[in-house]
Amino acid sequence: MPFSSFDSAISSRGYVTPEMEKVWSVRETIAGWYAVEASLAAAQGQVGMIPESAAAAIVDNATVSSEVEEAISRGAMGNPFTLGLDALRAELPEDARGWVHFGATTQDILDTGRALQIKASLDLIMRTLRRLIDVLVDLAHEHADTVMVARTNGQYALPTTLGYRVATWVKALRRCYGRLQNTRDHVLLVQFSGAVGTYAAMGEYGSTVARLVARRLGLEFEEIAWHAQRDTITELACTVSIYGQTLAKIAEDLFEMQRSDAGEAEEELDPHFSGSSTMPQKRNPFTTMKISAAARMAAGAASTMLTQTPSADERDHRAIEVERDCLPRIFAAVEGAGRKLEKLLGNLSFDADALRANVEAEGVLTMTEAIMMEFAKVIGHGPAHDLVQDFATQYRDTGISLENFIAGRPEVADQLKFVDLTEIQRPENYTGLASEIARAI
Repeated sequence: MPFSSFDSAISSRGYVTPEMEKVWSVRETIAGWYAVEASLAAAQGQVGMIPESAAAAIVDNATVSSEVEEAISRGAMGNPFTLGLDALRAELPEDARGWVHFGATTQDILDTGRALQIKASLDLIMRTLRRLIDVLVDLAHEHADTVMVARTNGQYALPTTLGYRVATWVKALRRCYGRLQNTRDHVLLVQFSGAVGTYAAMGEYGSTVARLVARRLGLEFEEIAWHAQRDTITELACTVSIYGQTLAKIAEDLFEMQRSDAGEAEEELDPHFSGSSTMPQKRNPFTTMKISAAARMAAGAASTMLTQTPSADERDHRAIEVERDCLPRIFAAVEGAGRKLEKLLGNLSFDADALRANVEAEGVLTMTEAIMMEFAKVIGHGPAHDLVQDFATQYRDTGISLENFIAGRPEVADQLKFVDLTEIQRPENYTGLASEIARAI
């Protein structure tokens, strides 16, 4: 029975892509185990640790059939891999069976198989991330000069440009890509050092077999075992979840821009997805909501990994159990969120008129910093701040114009007579470097 949004037939497609589902499926998990066993046998045959004929037989038969998948799926509590080994041995000639899993420990196989799934998952995530960055760079350039209001603490603040807002998203996503690449470089490790990490069962071949296995699987090799040192796996969980939070930040911004009282952006209407069952006019921003929800669920799973008790001694299977539950959910949630954002950006439109109208919604109040800074050049910052604050109060109460307000202050009117009061009230004149930054991203 399904226990979460990720494995329910009703809700899973709202979060999990078919590609990521395949990576963490039962069949692919077993295929990863068998790939490790095949690489182990090939490496051992190469160095003469096991007969070459046995190695060849193991490599040829290390494939997952429906029968093998069903047998392992029926397994009892404990070590599921023993059933996989039994199934593999059953396919081999009698003289080759004793060489399966030779000198290995189950955690070596499970950890290395999981490294292959992590590699495939990172490939999916980073491929989407590269596409997202490219799309958003184009969007930043397109809207480099599209004026909008910036908001701080939920309030209208100052003018900016839509291109600059998008540029901040691009910069954050690039940081995510760098973190993922850095984590990738030291998390895709082979684990093959025996029961307690000393390579004792490998005898004279020591770490040579492990190096060959890593090379065959496209993984990295480090001599010191990481059976009980799960820091890189926890780092991976956190790094992927940070990327999820970055996607959620973009989604939250787009959610706010689609509010009825903002009207700055709009998703393409899909009556079966973004519409309402009872309010025909609704265009619910469900895609942004799904992205935010997925990021929260990924962060929760990462928190579980952060707060689990560290592994005891040289090996502790409890950590693997937690990772087995959390890692697929983190990857599924975040990769699905990235794909949703990619699709959304292709179906999203921005309303330049609404963006402009919101800049002007509070009238001249949005420009008070610009006015203050110009006045400060003449009368000093403190007096300018107090003067413009008085103006803002009167403007809210009476709607007085800046020109009439200054004319009624003879003590400063003469000093400020050369300030162009019209130009300093134009939003497009106070976007700073926003346009240049957006074009340069």
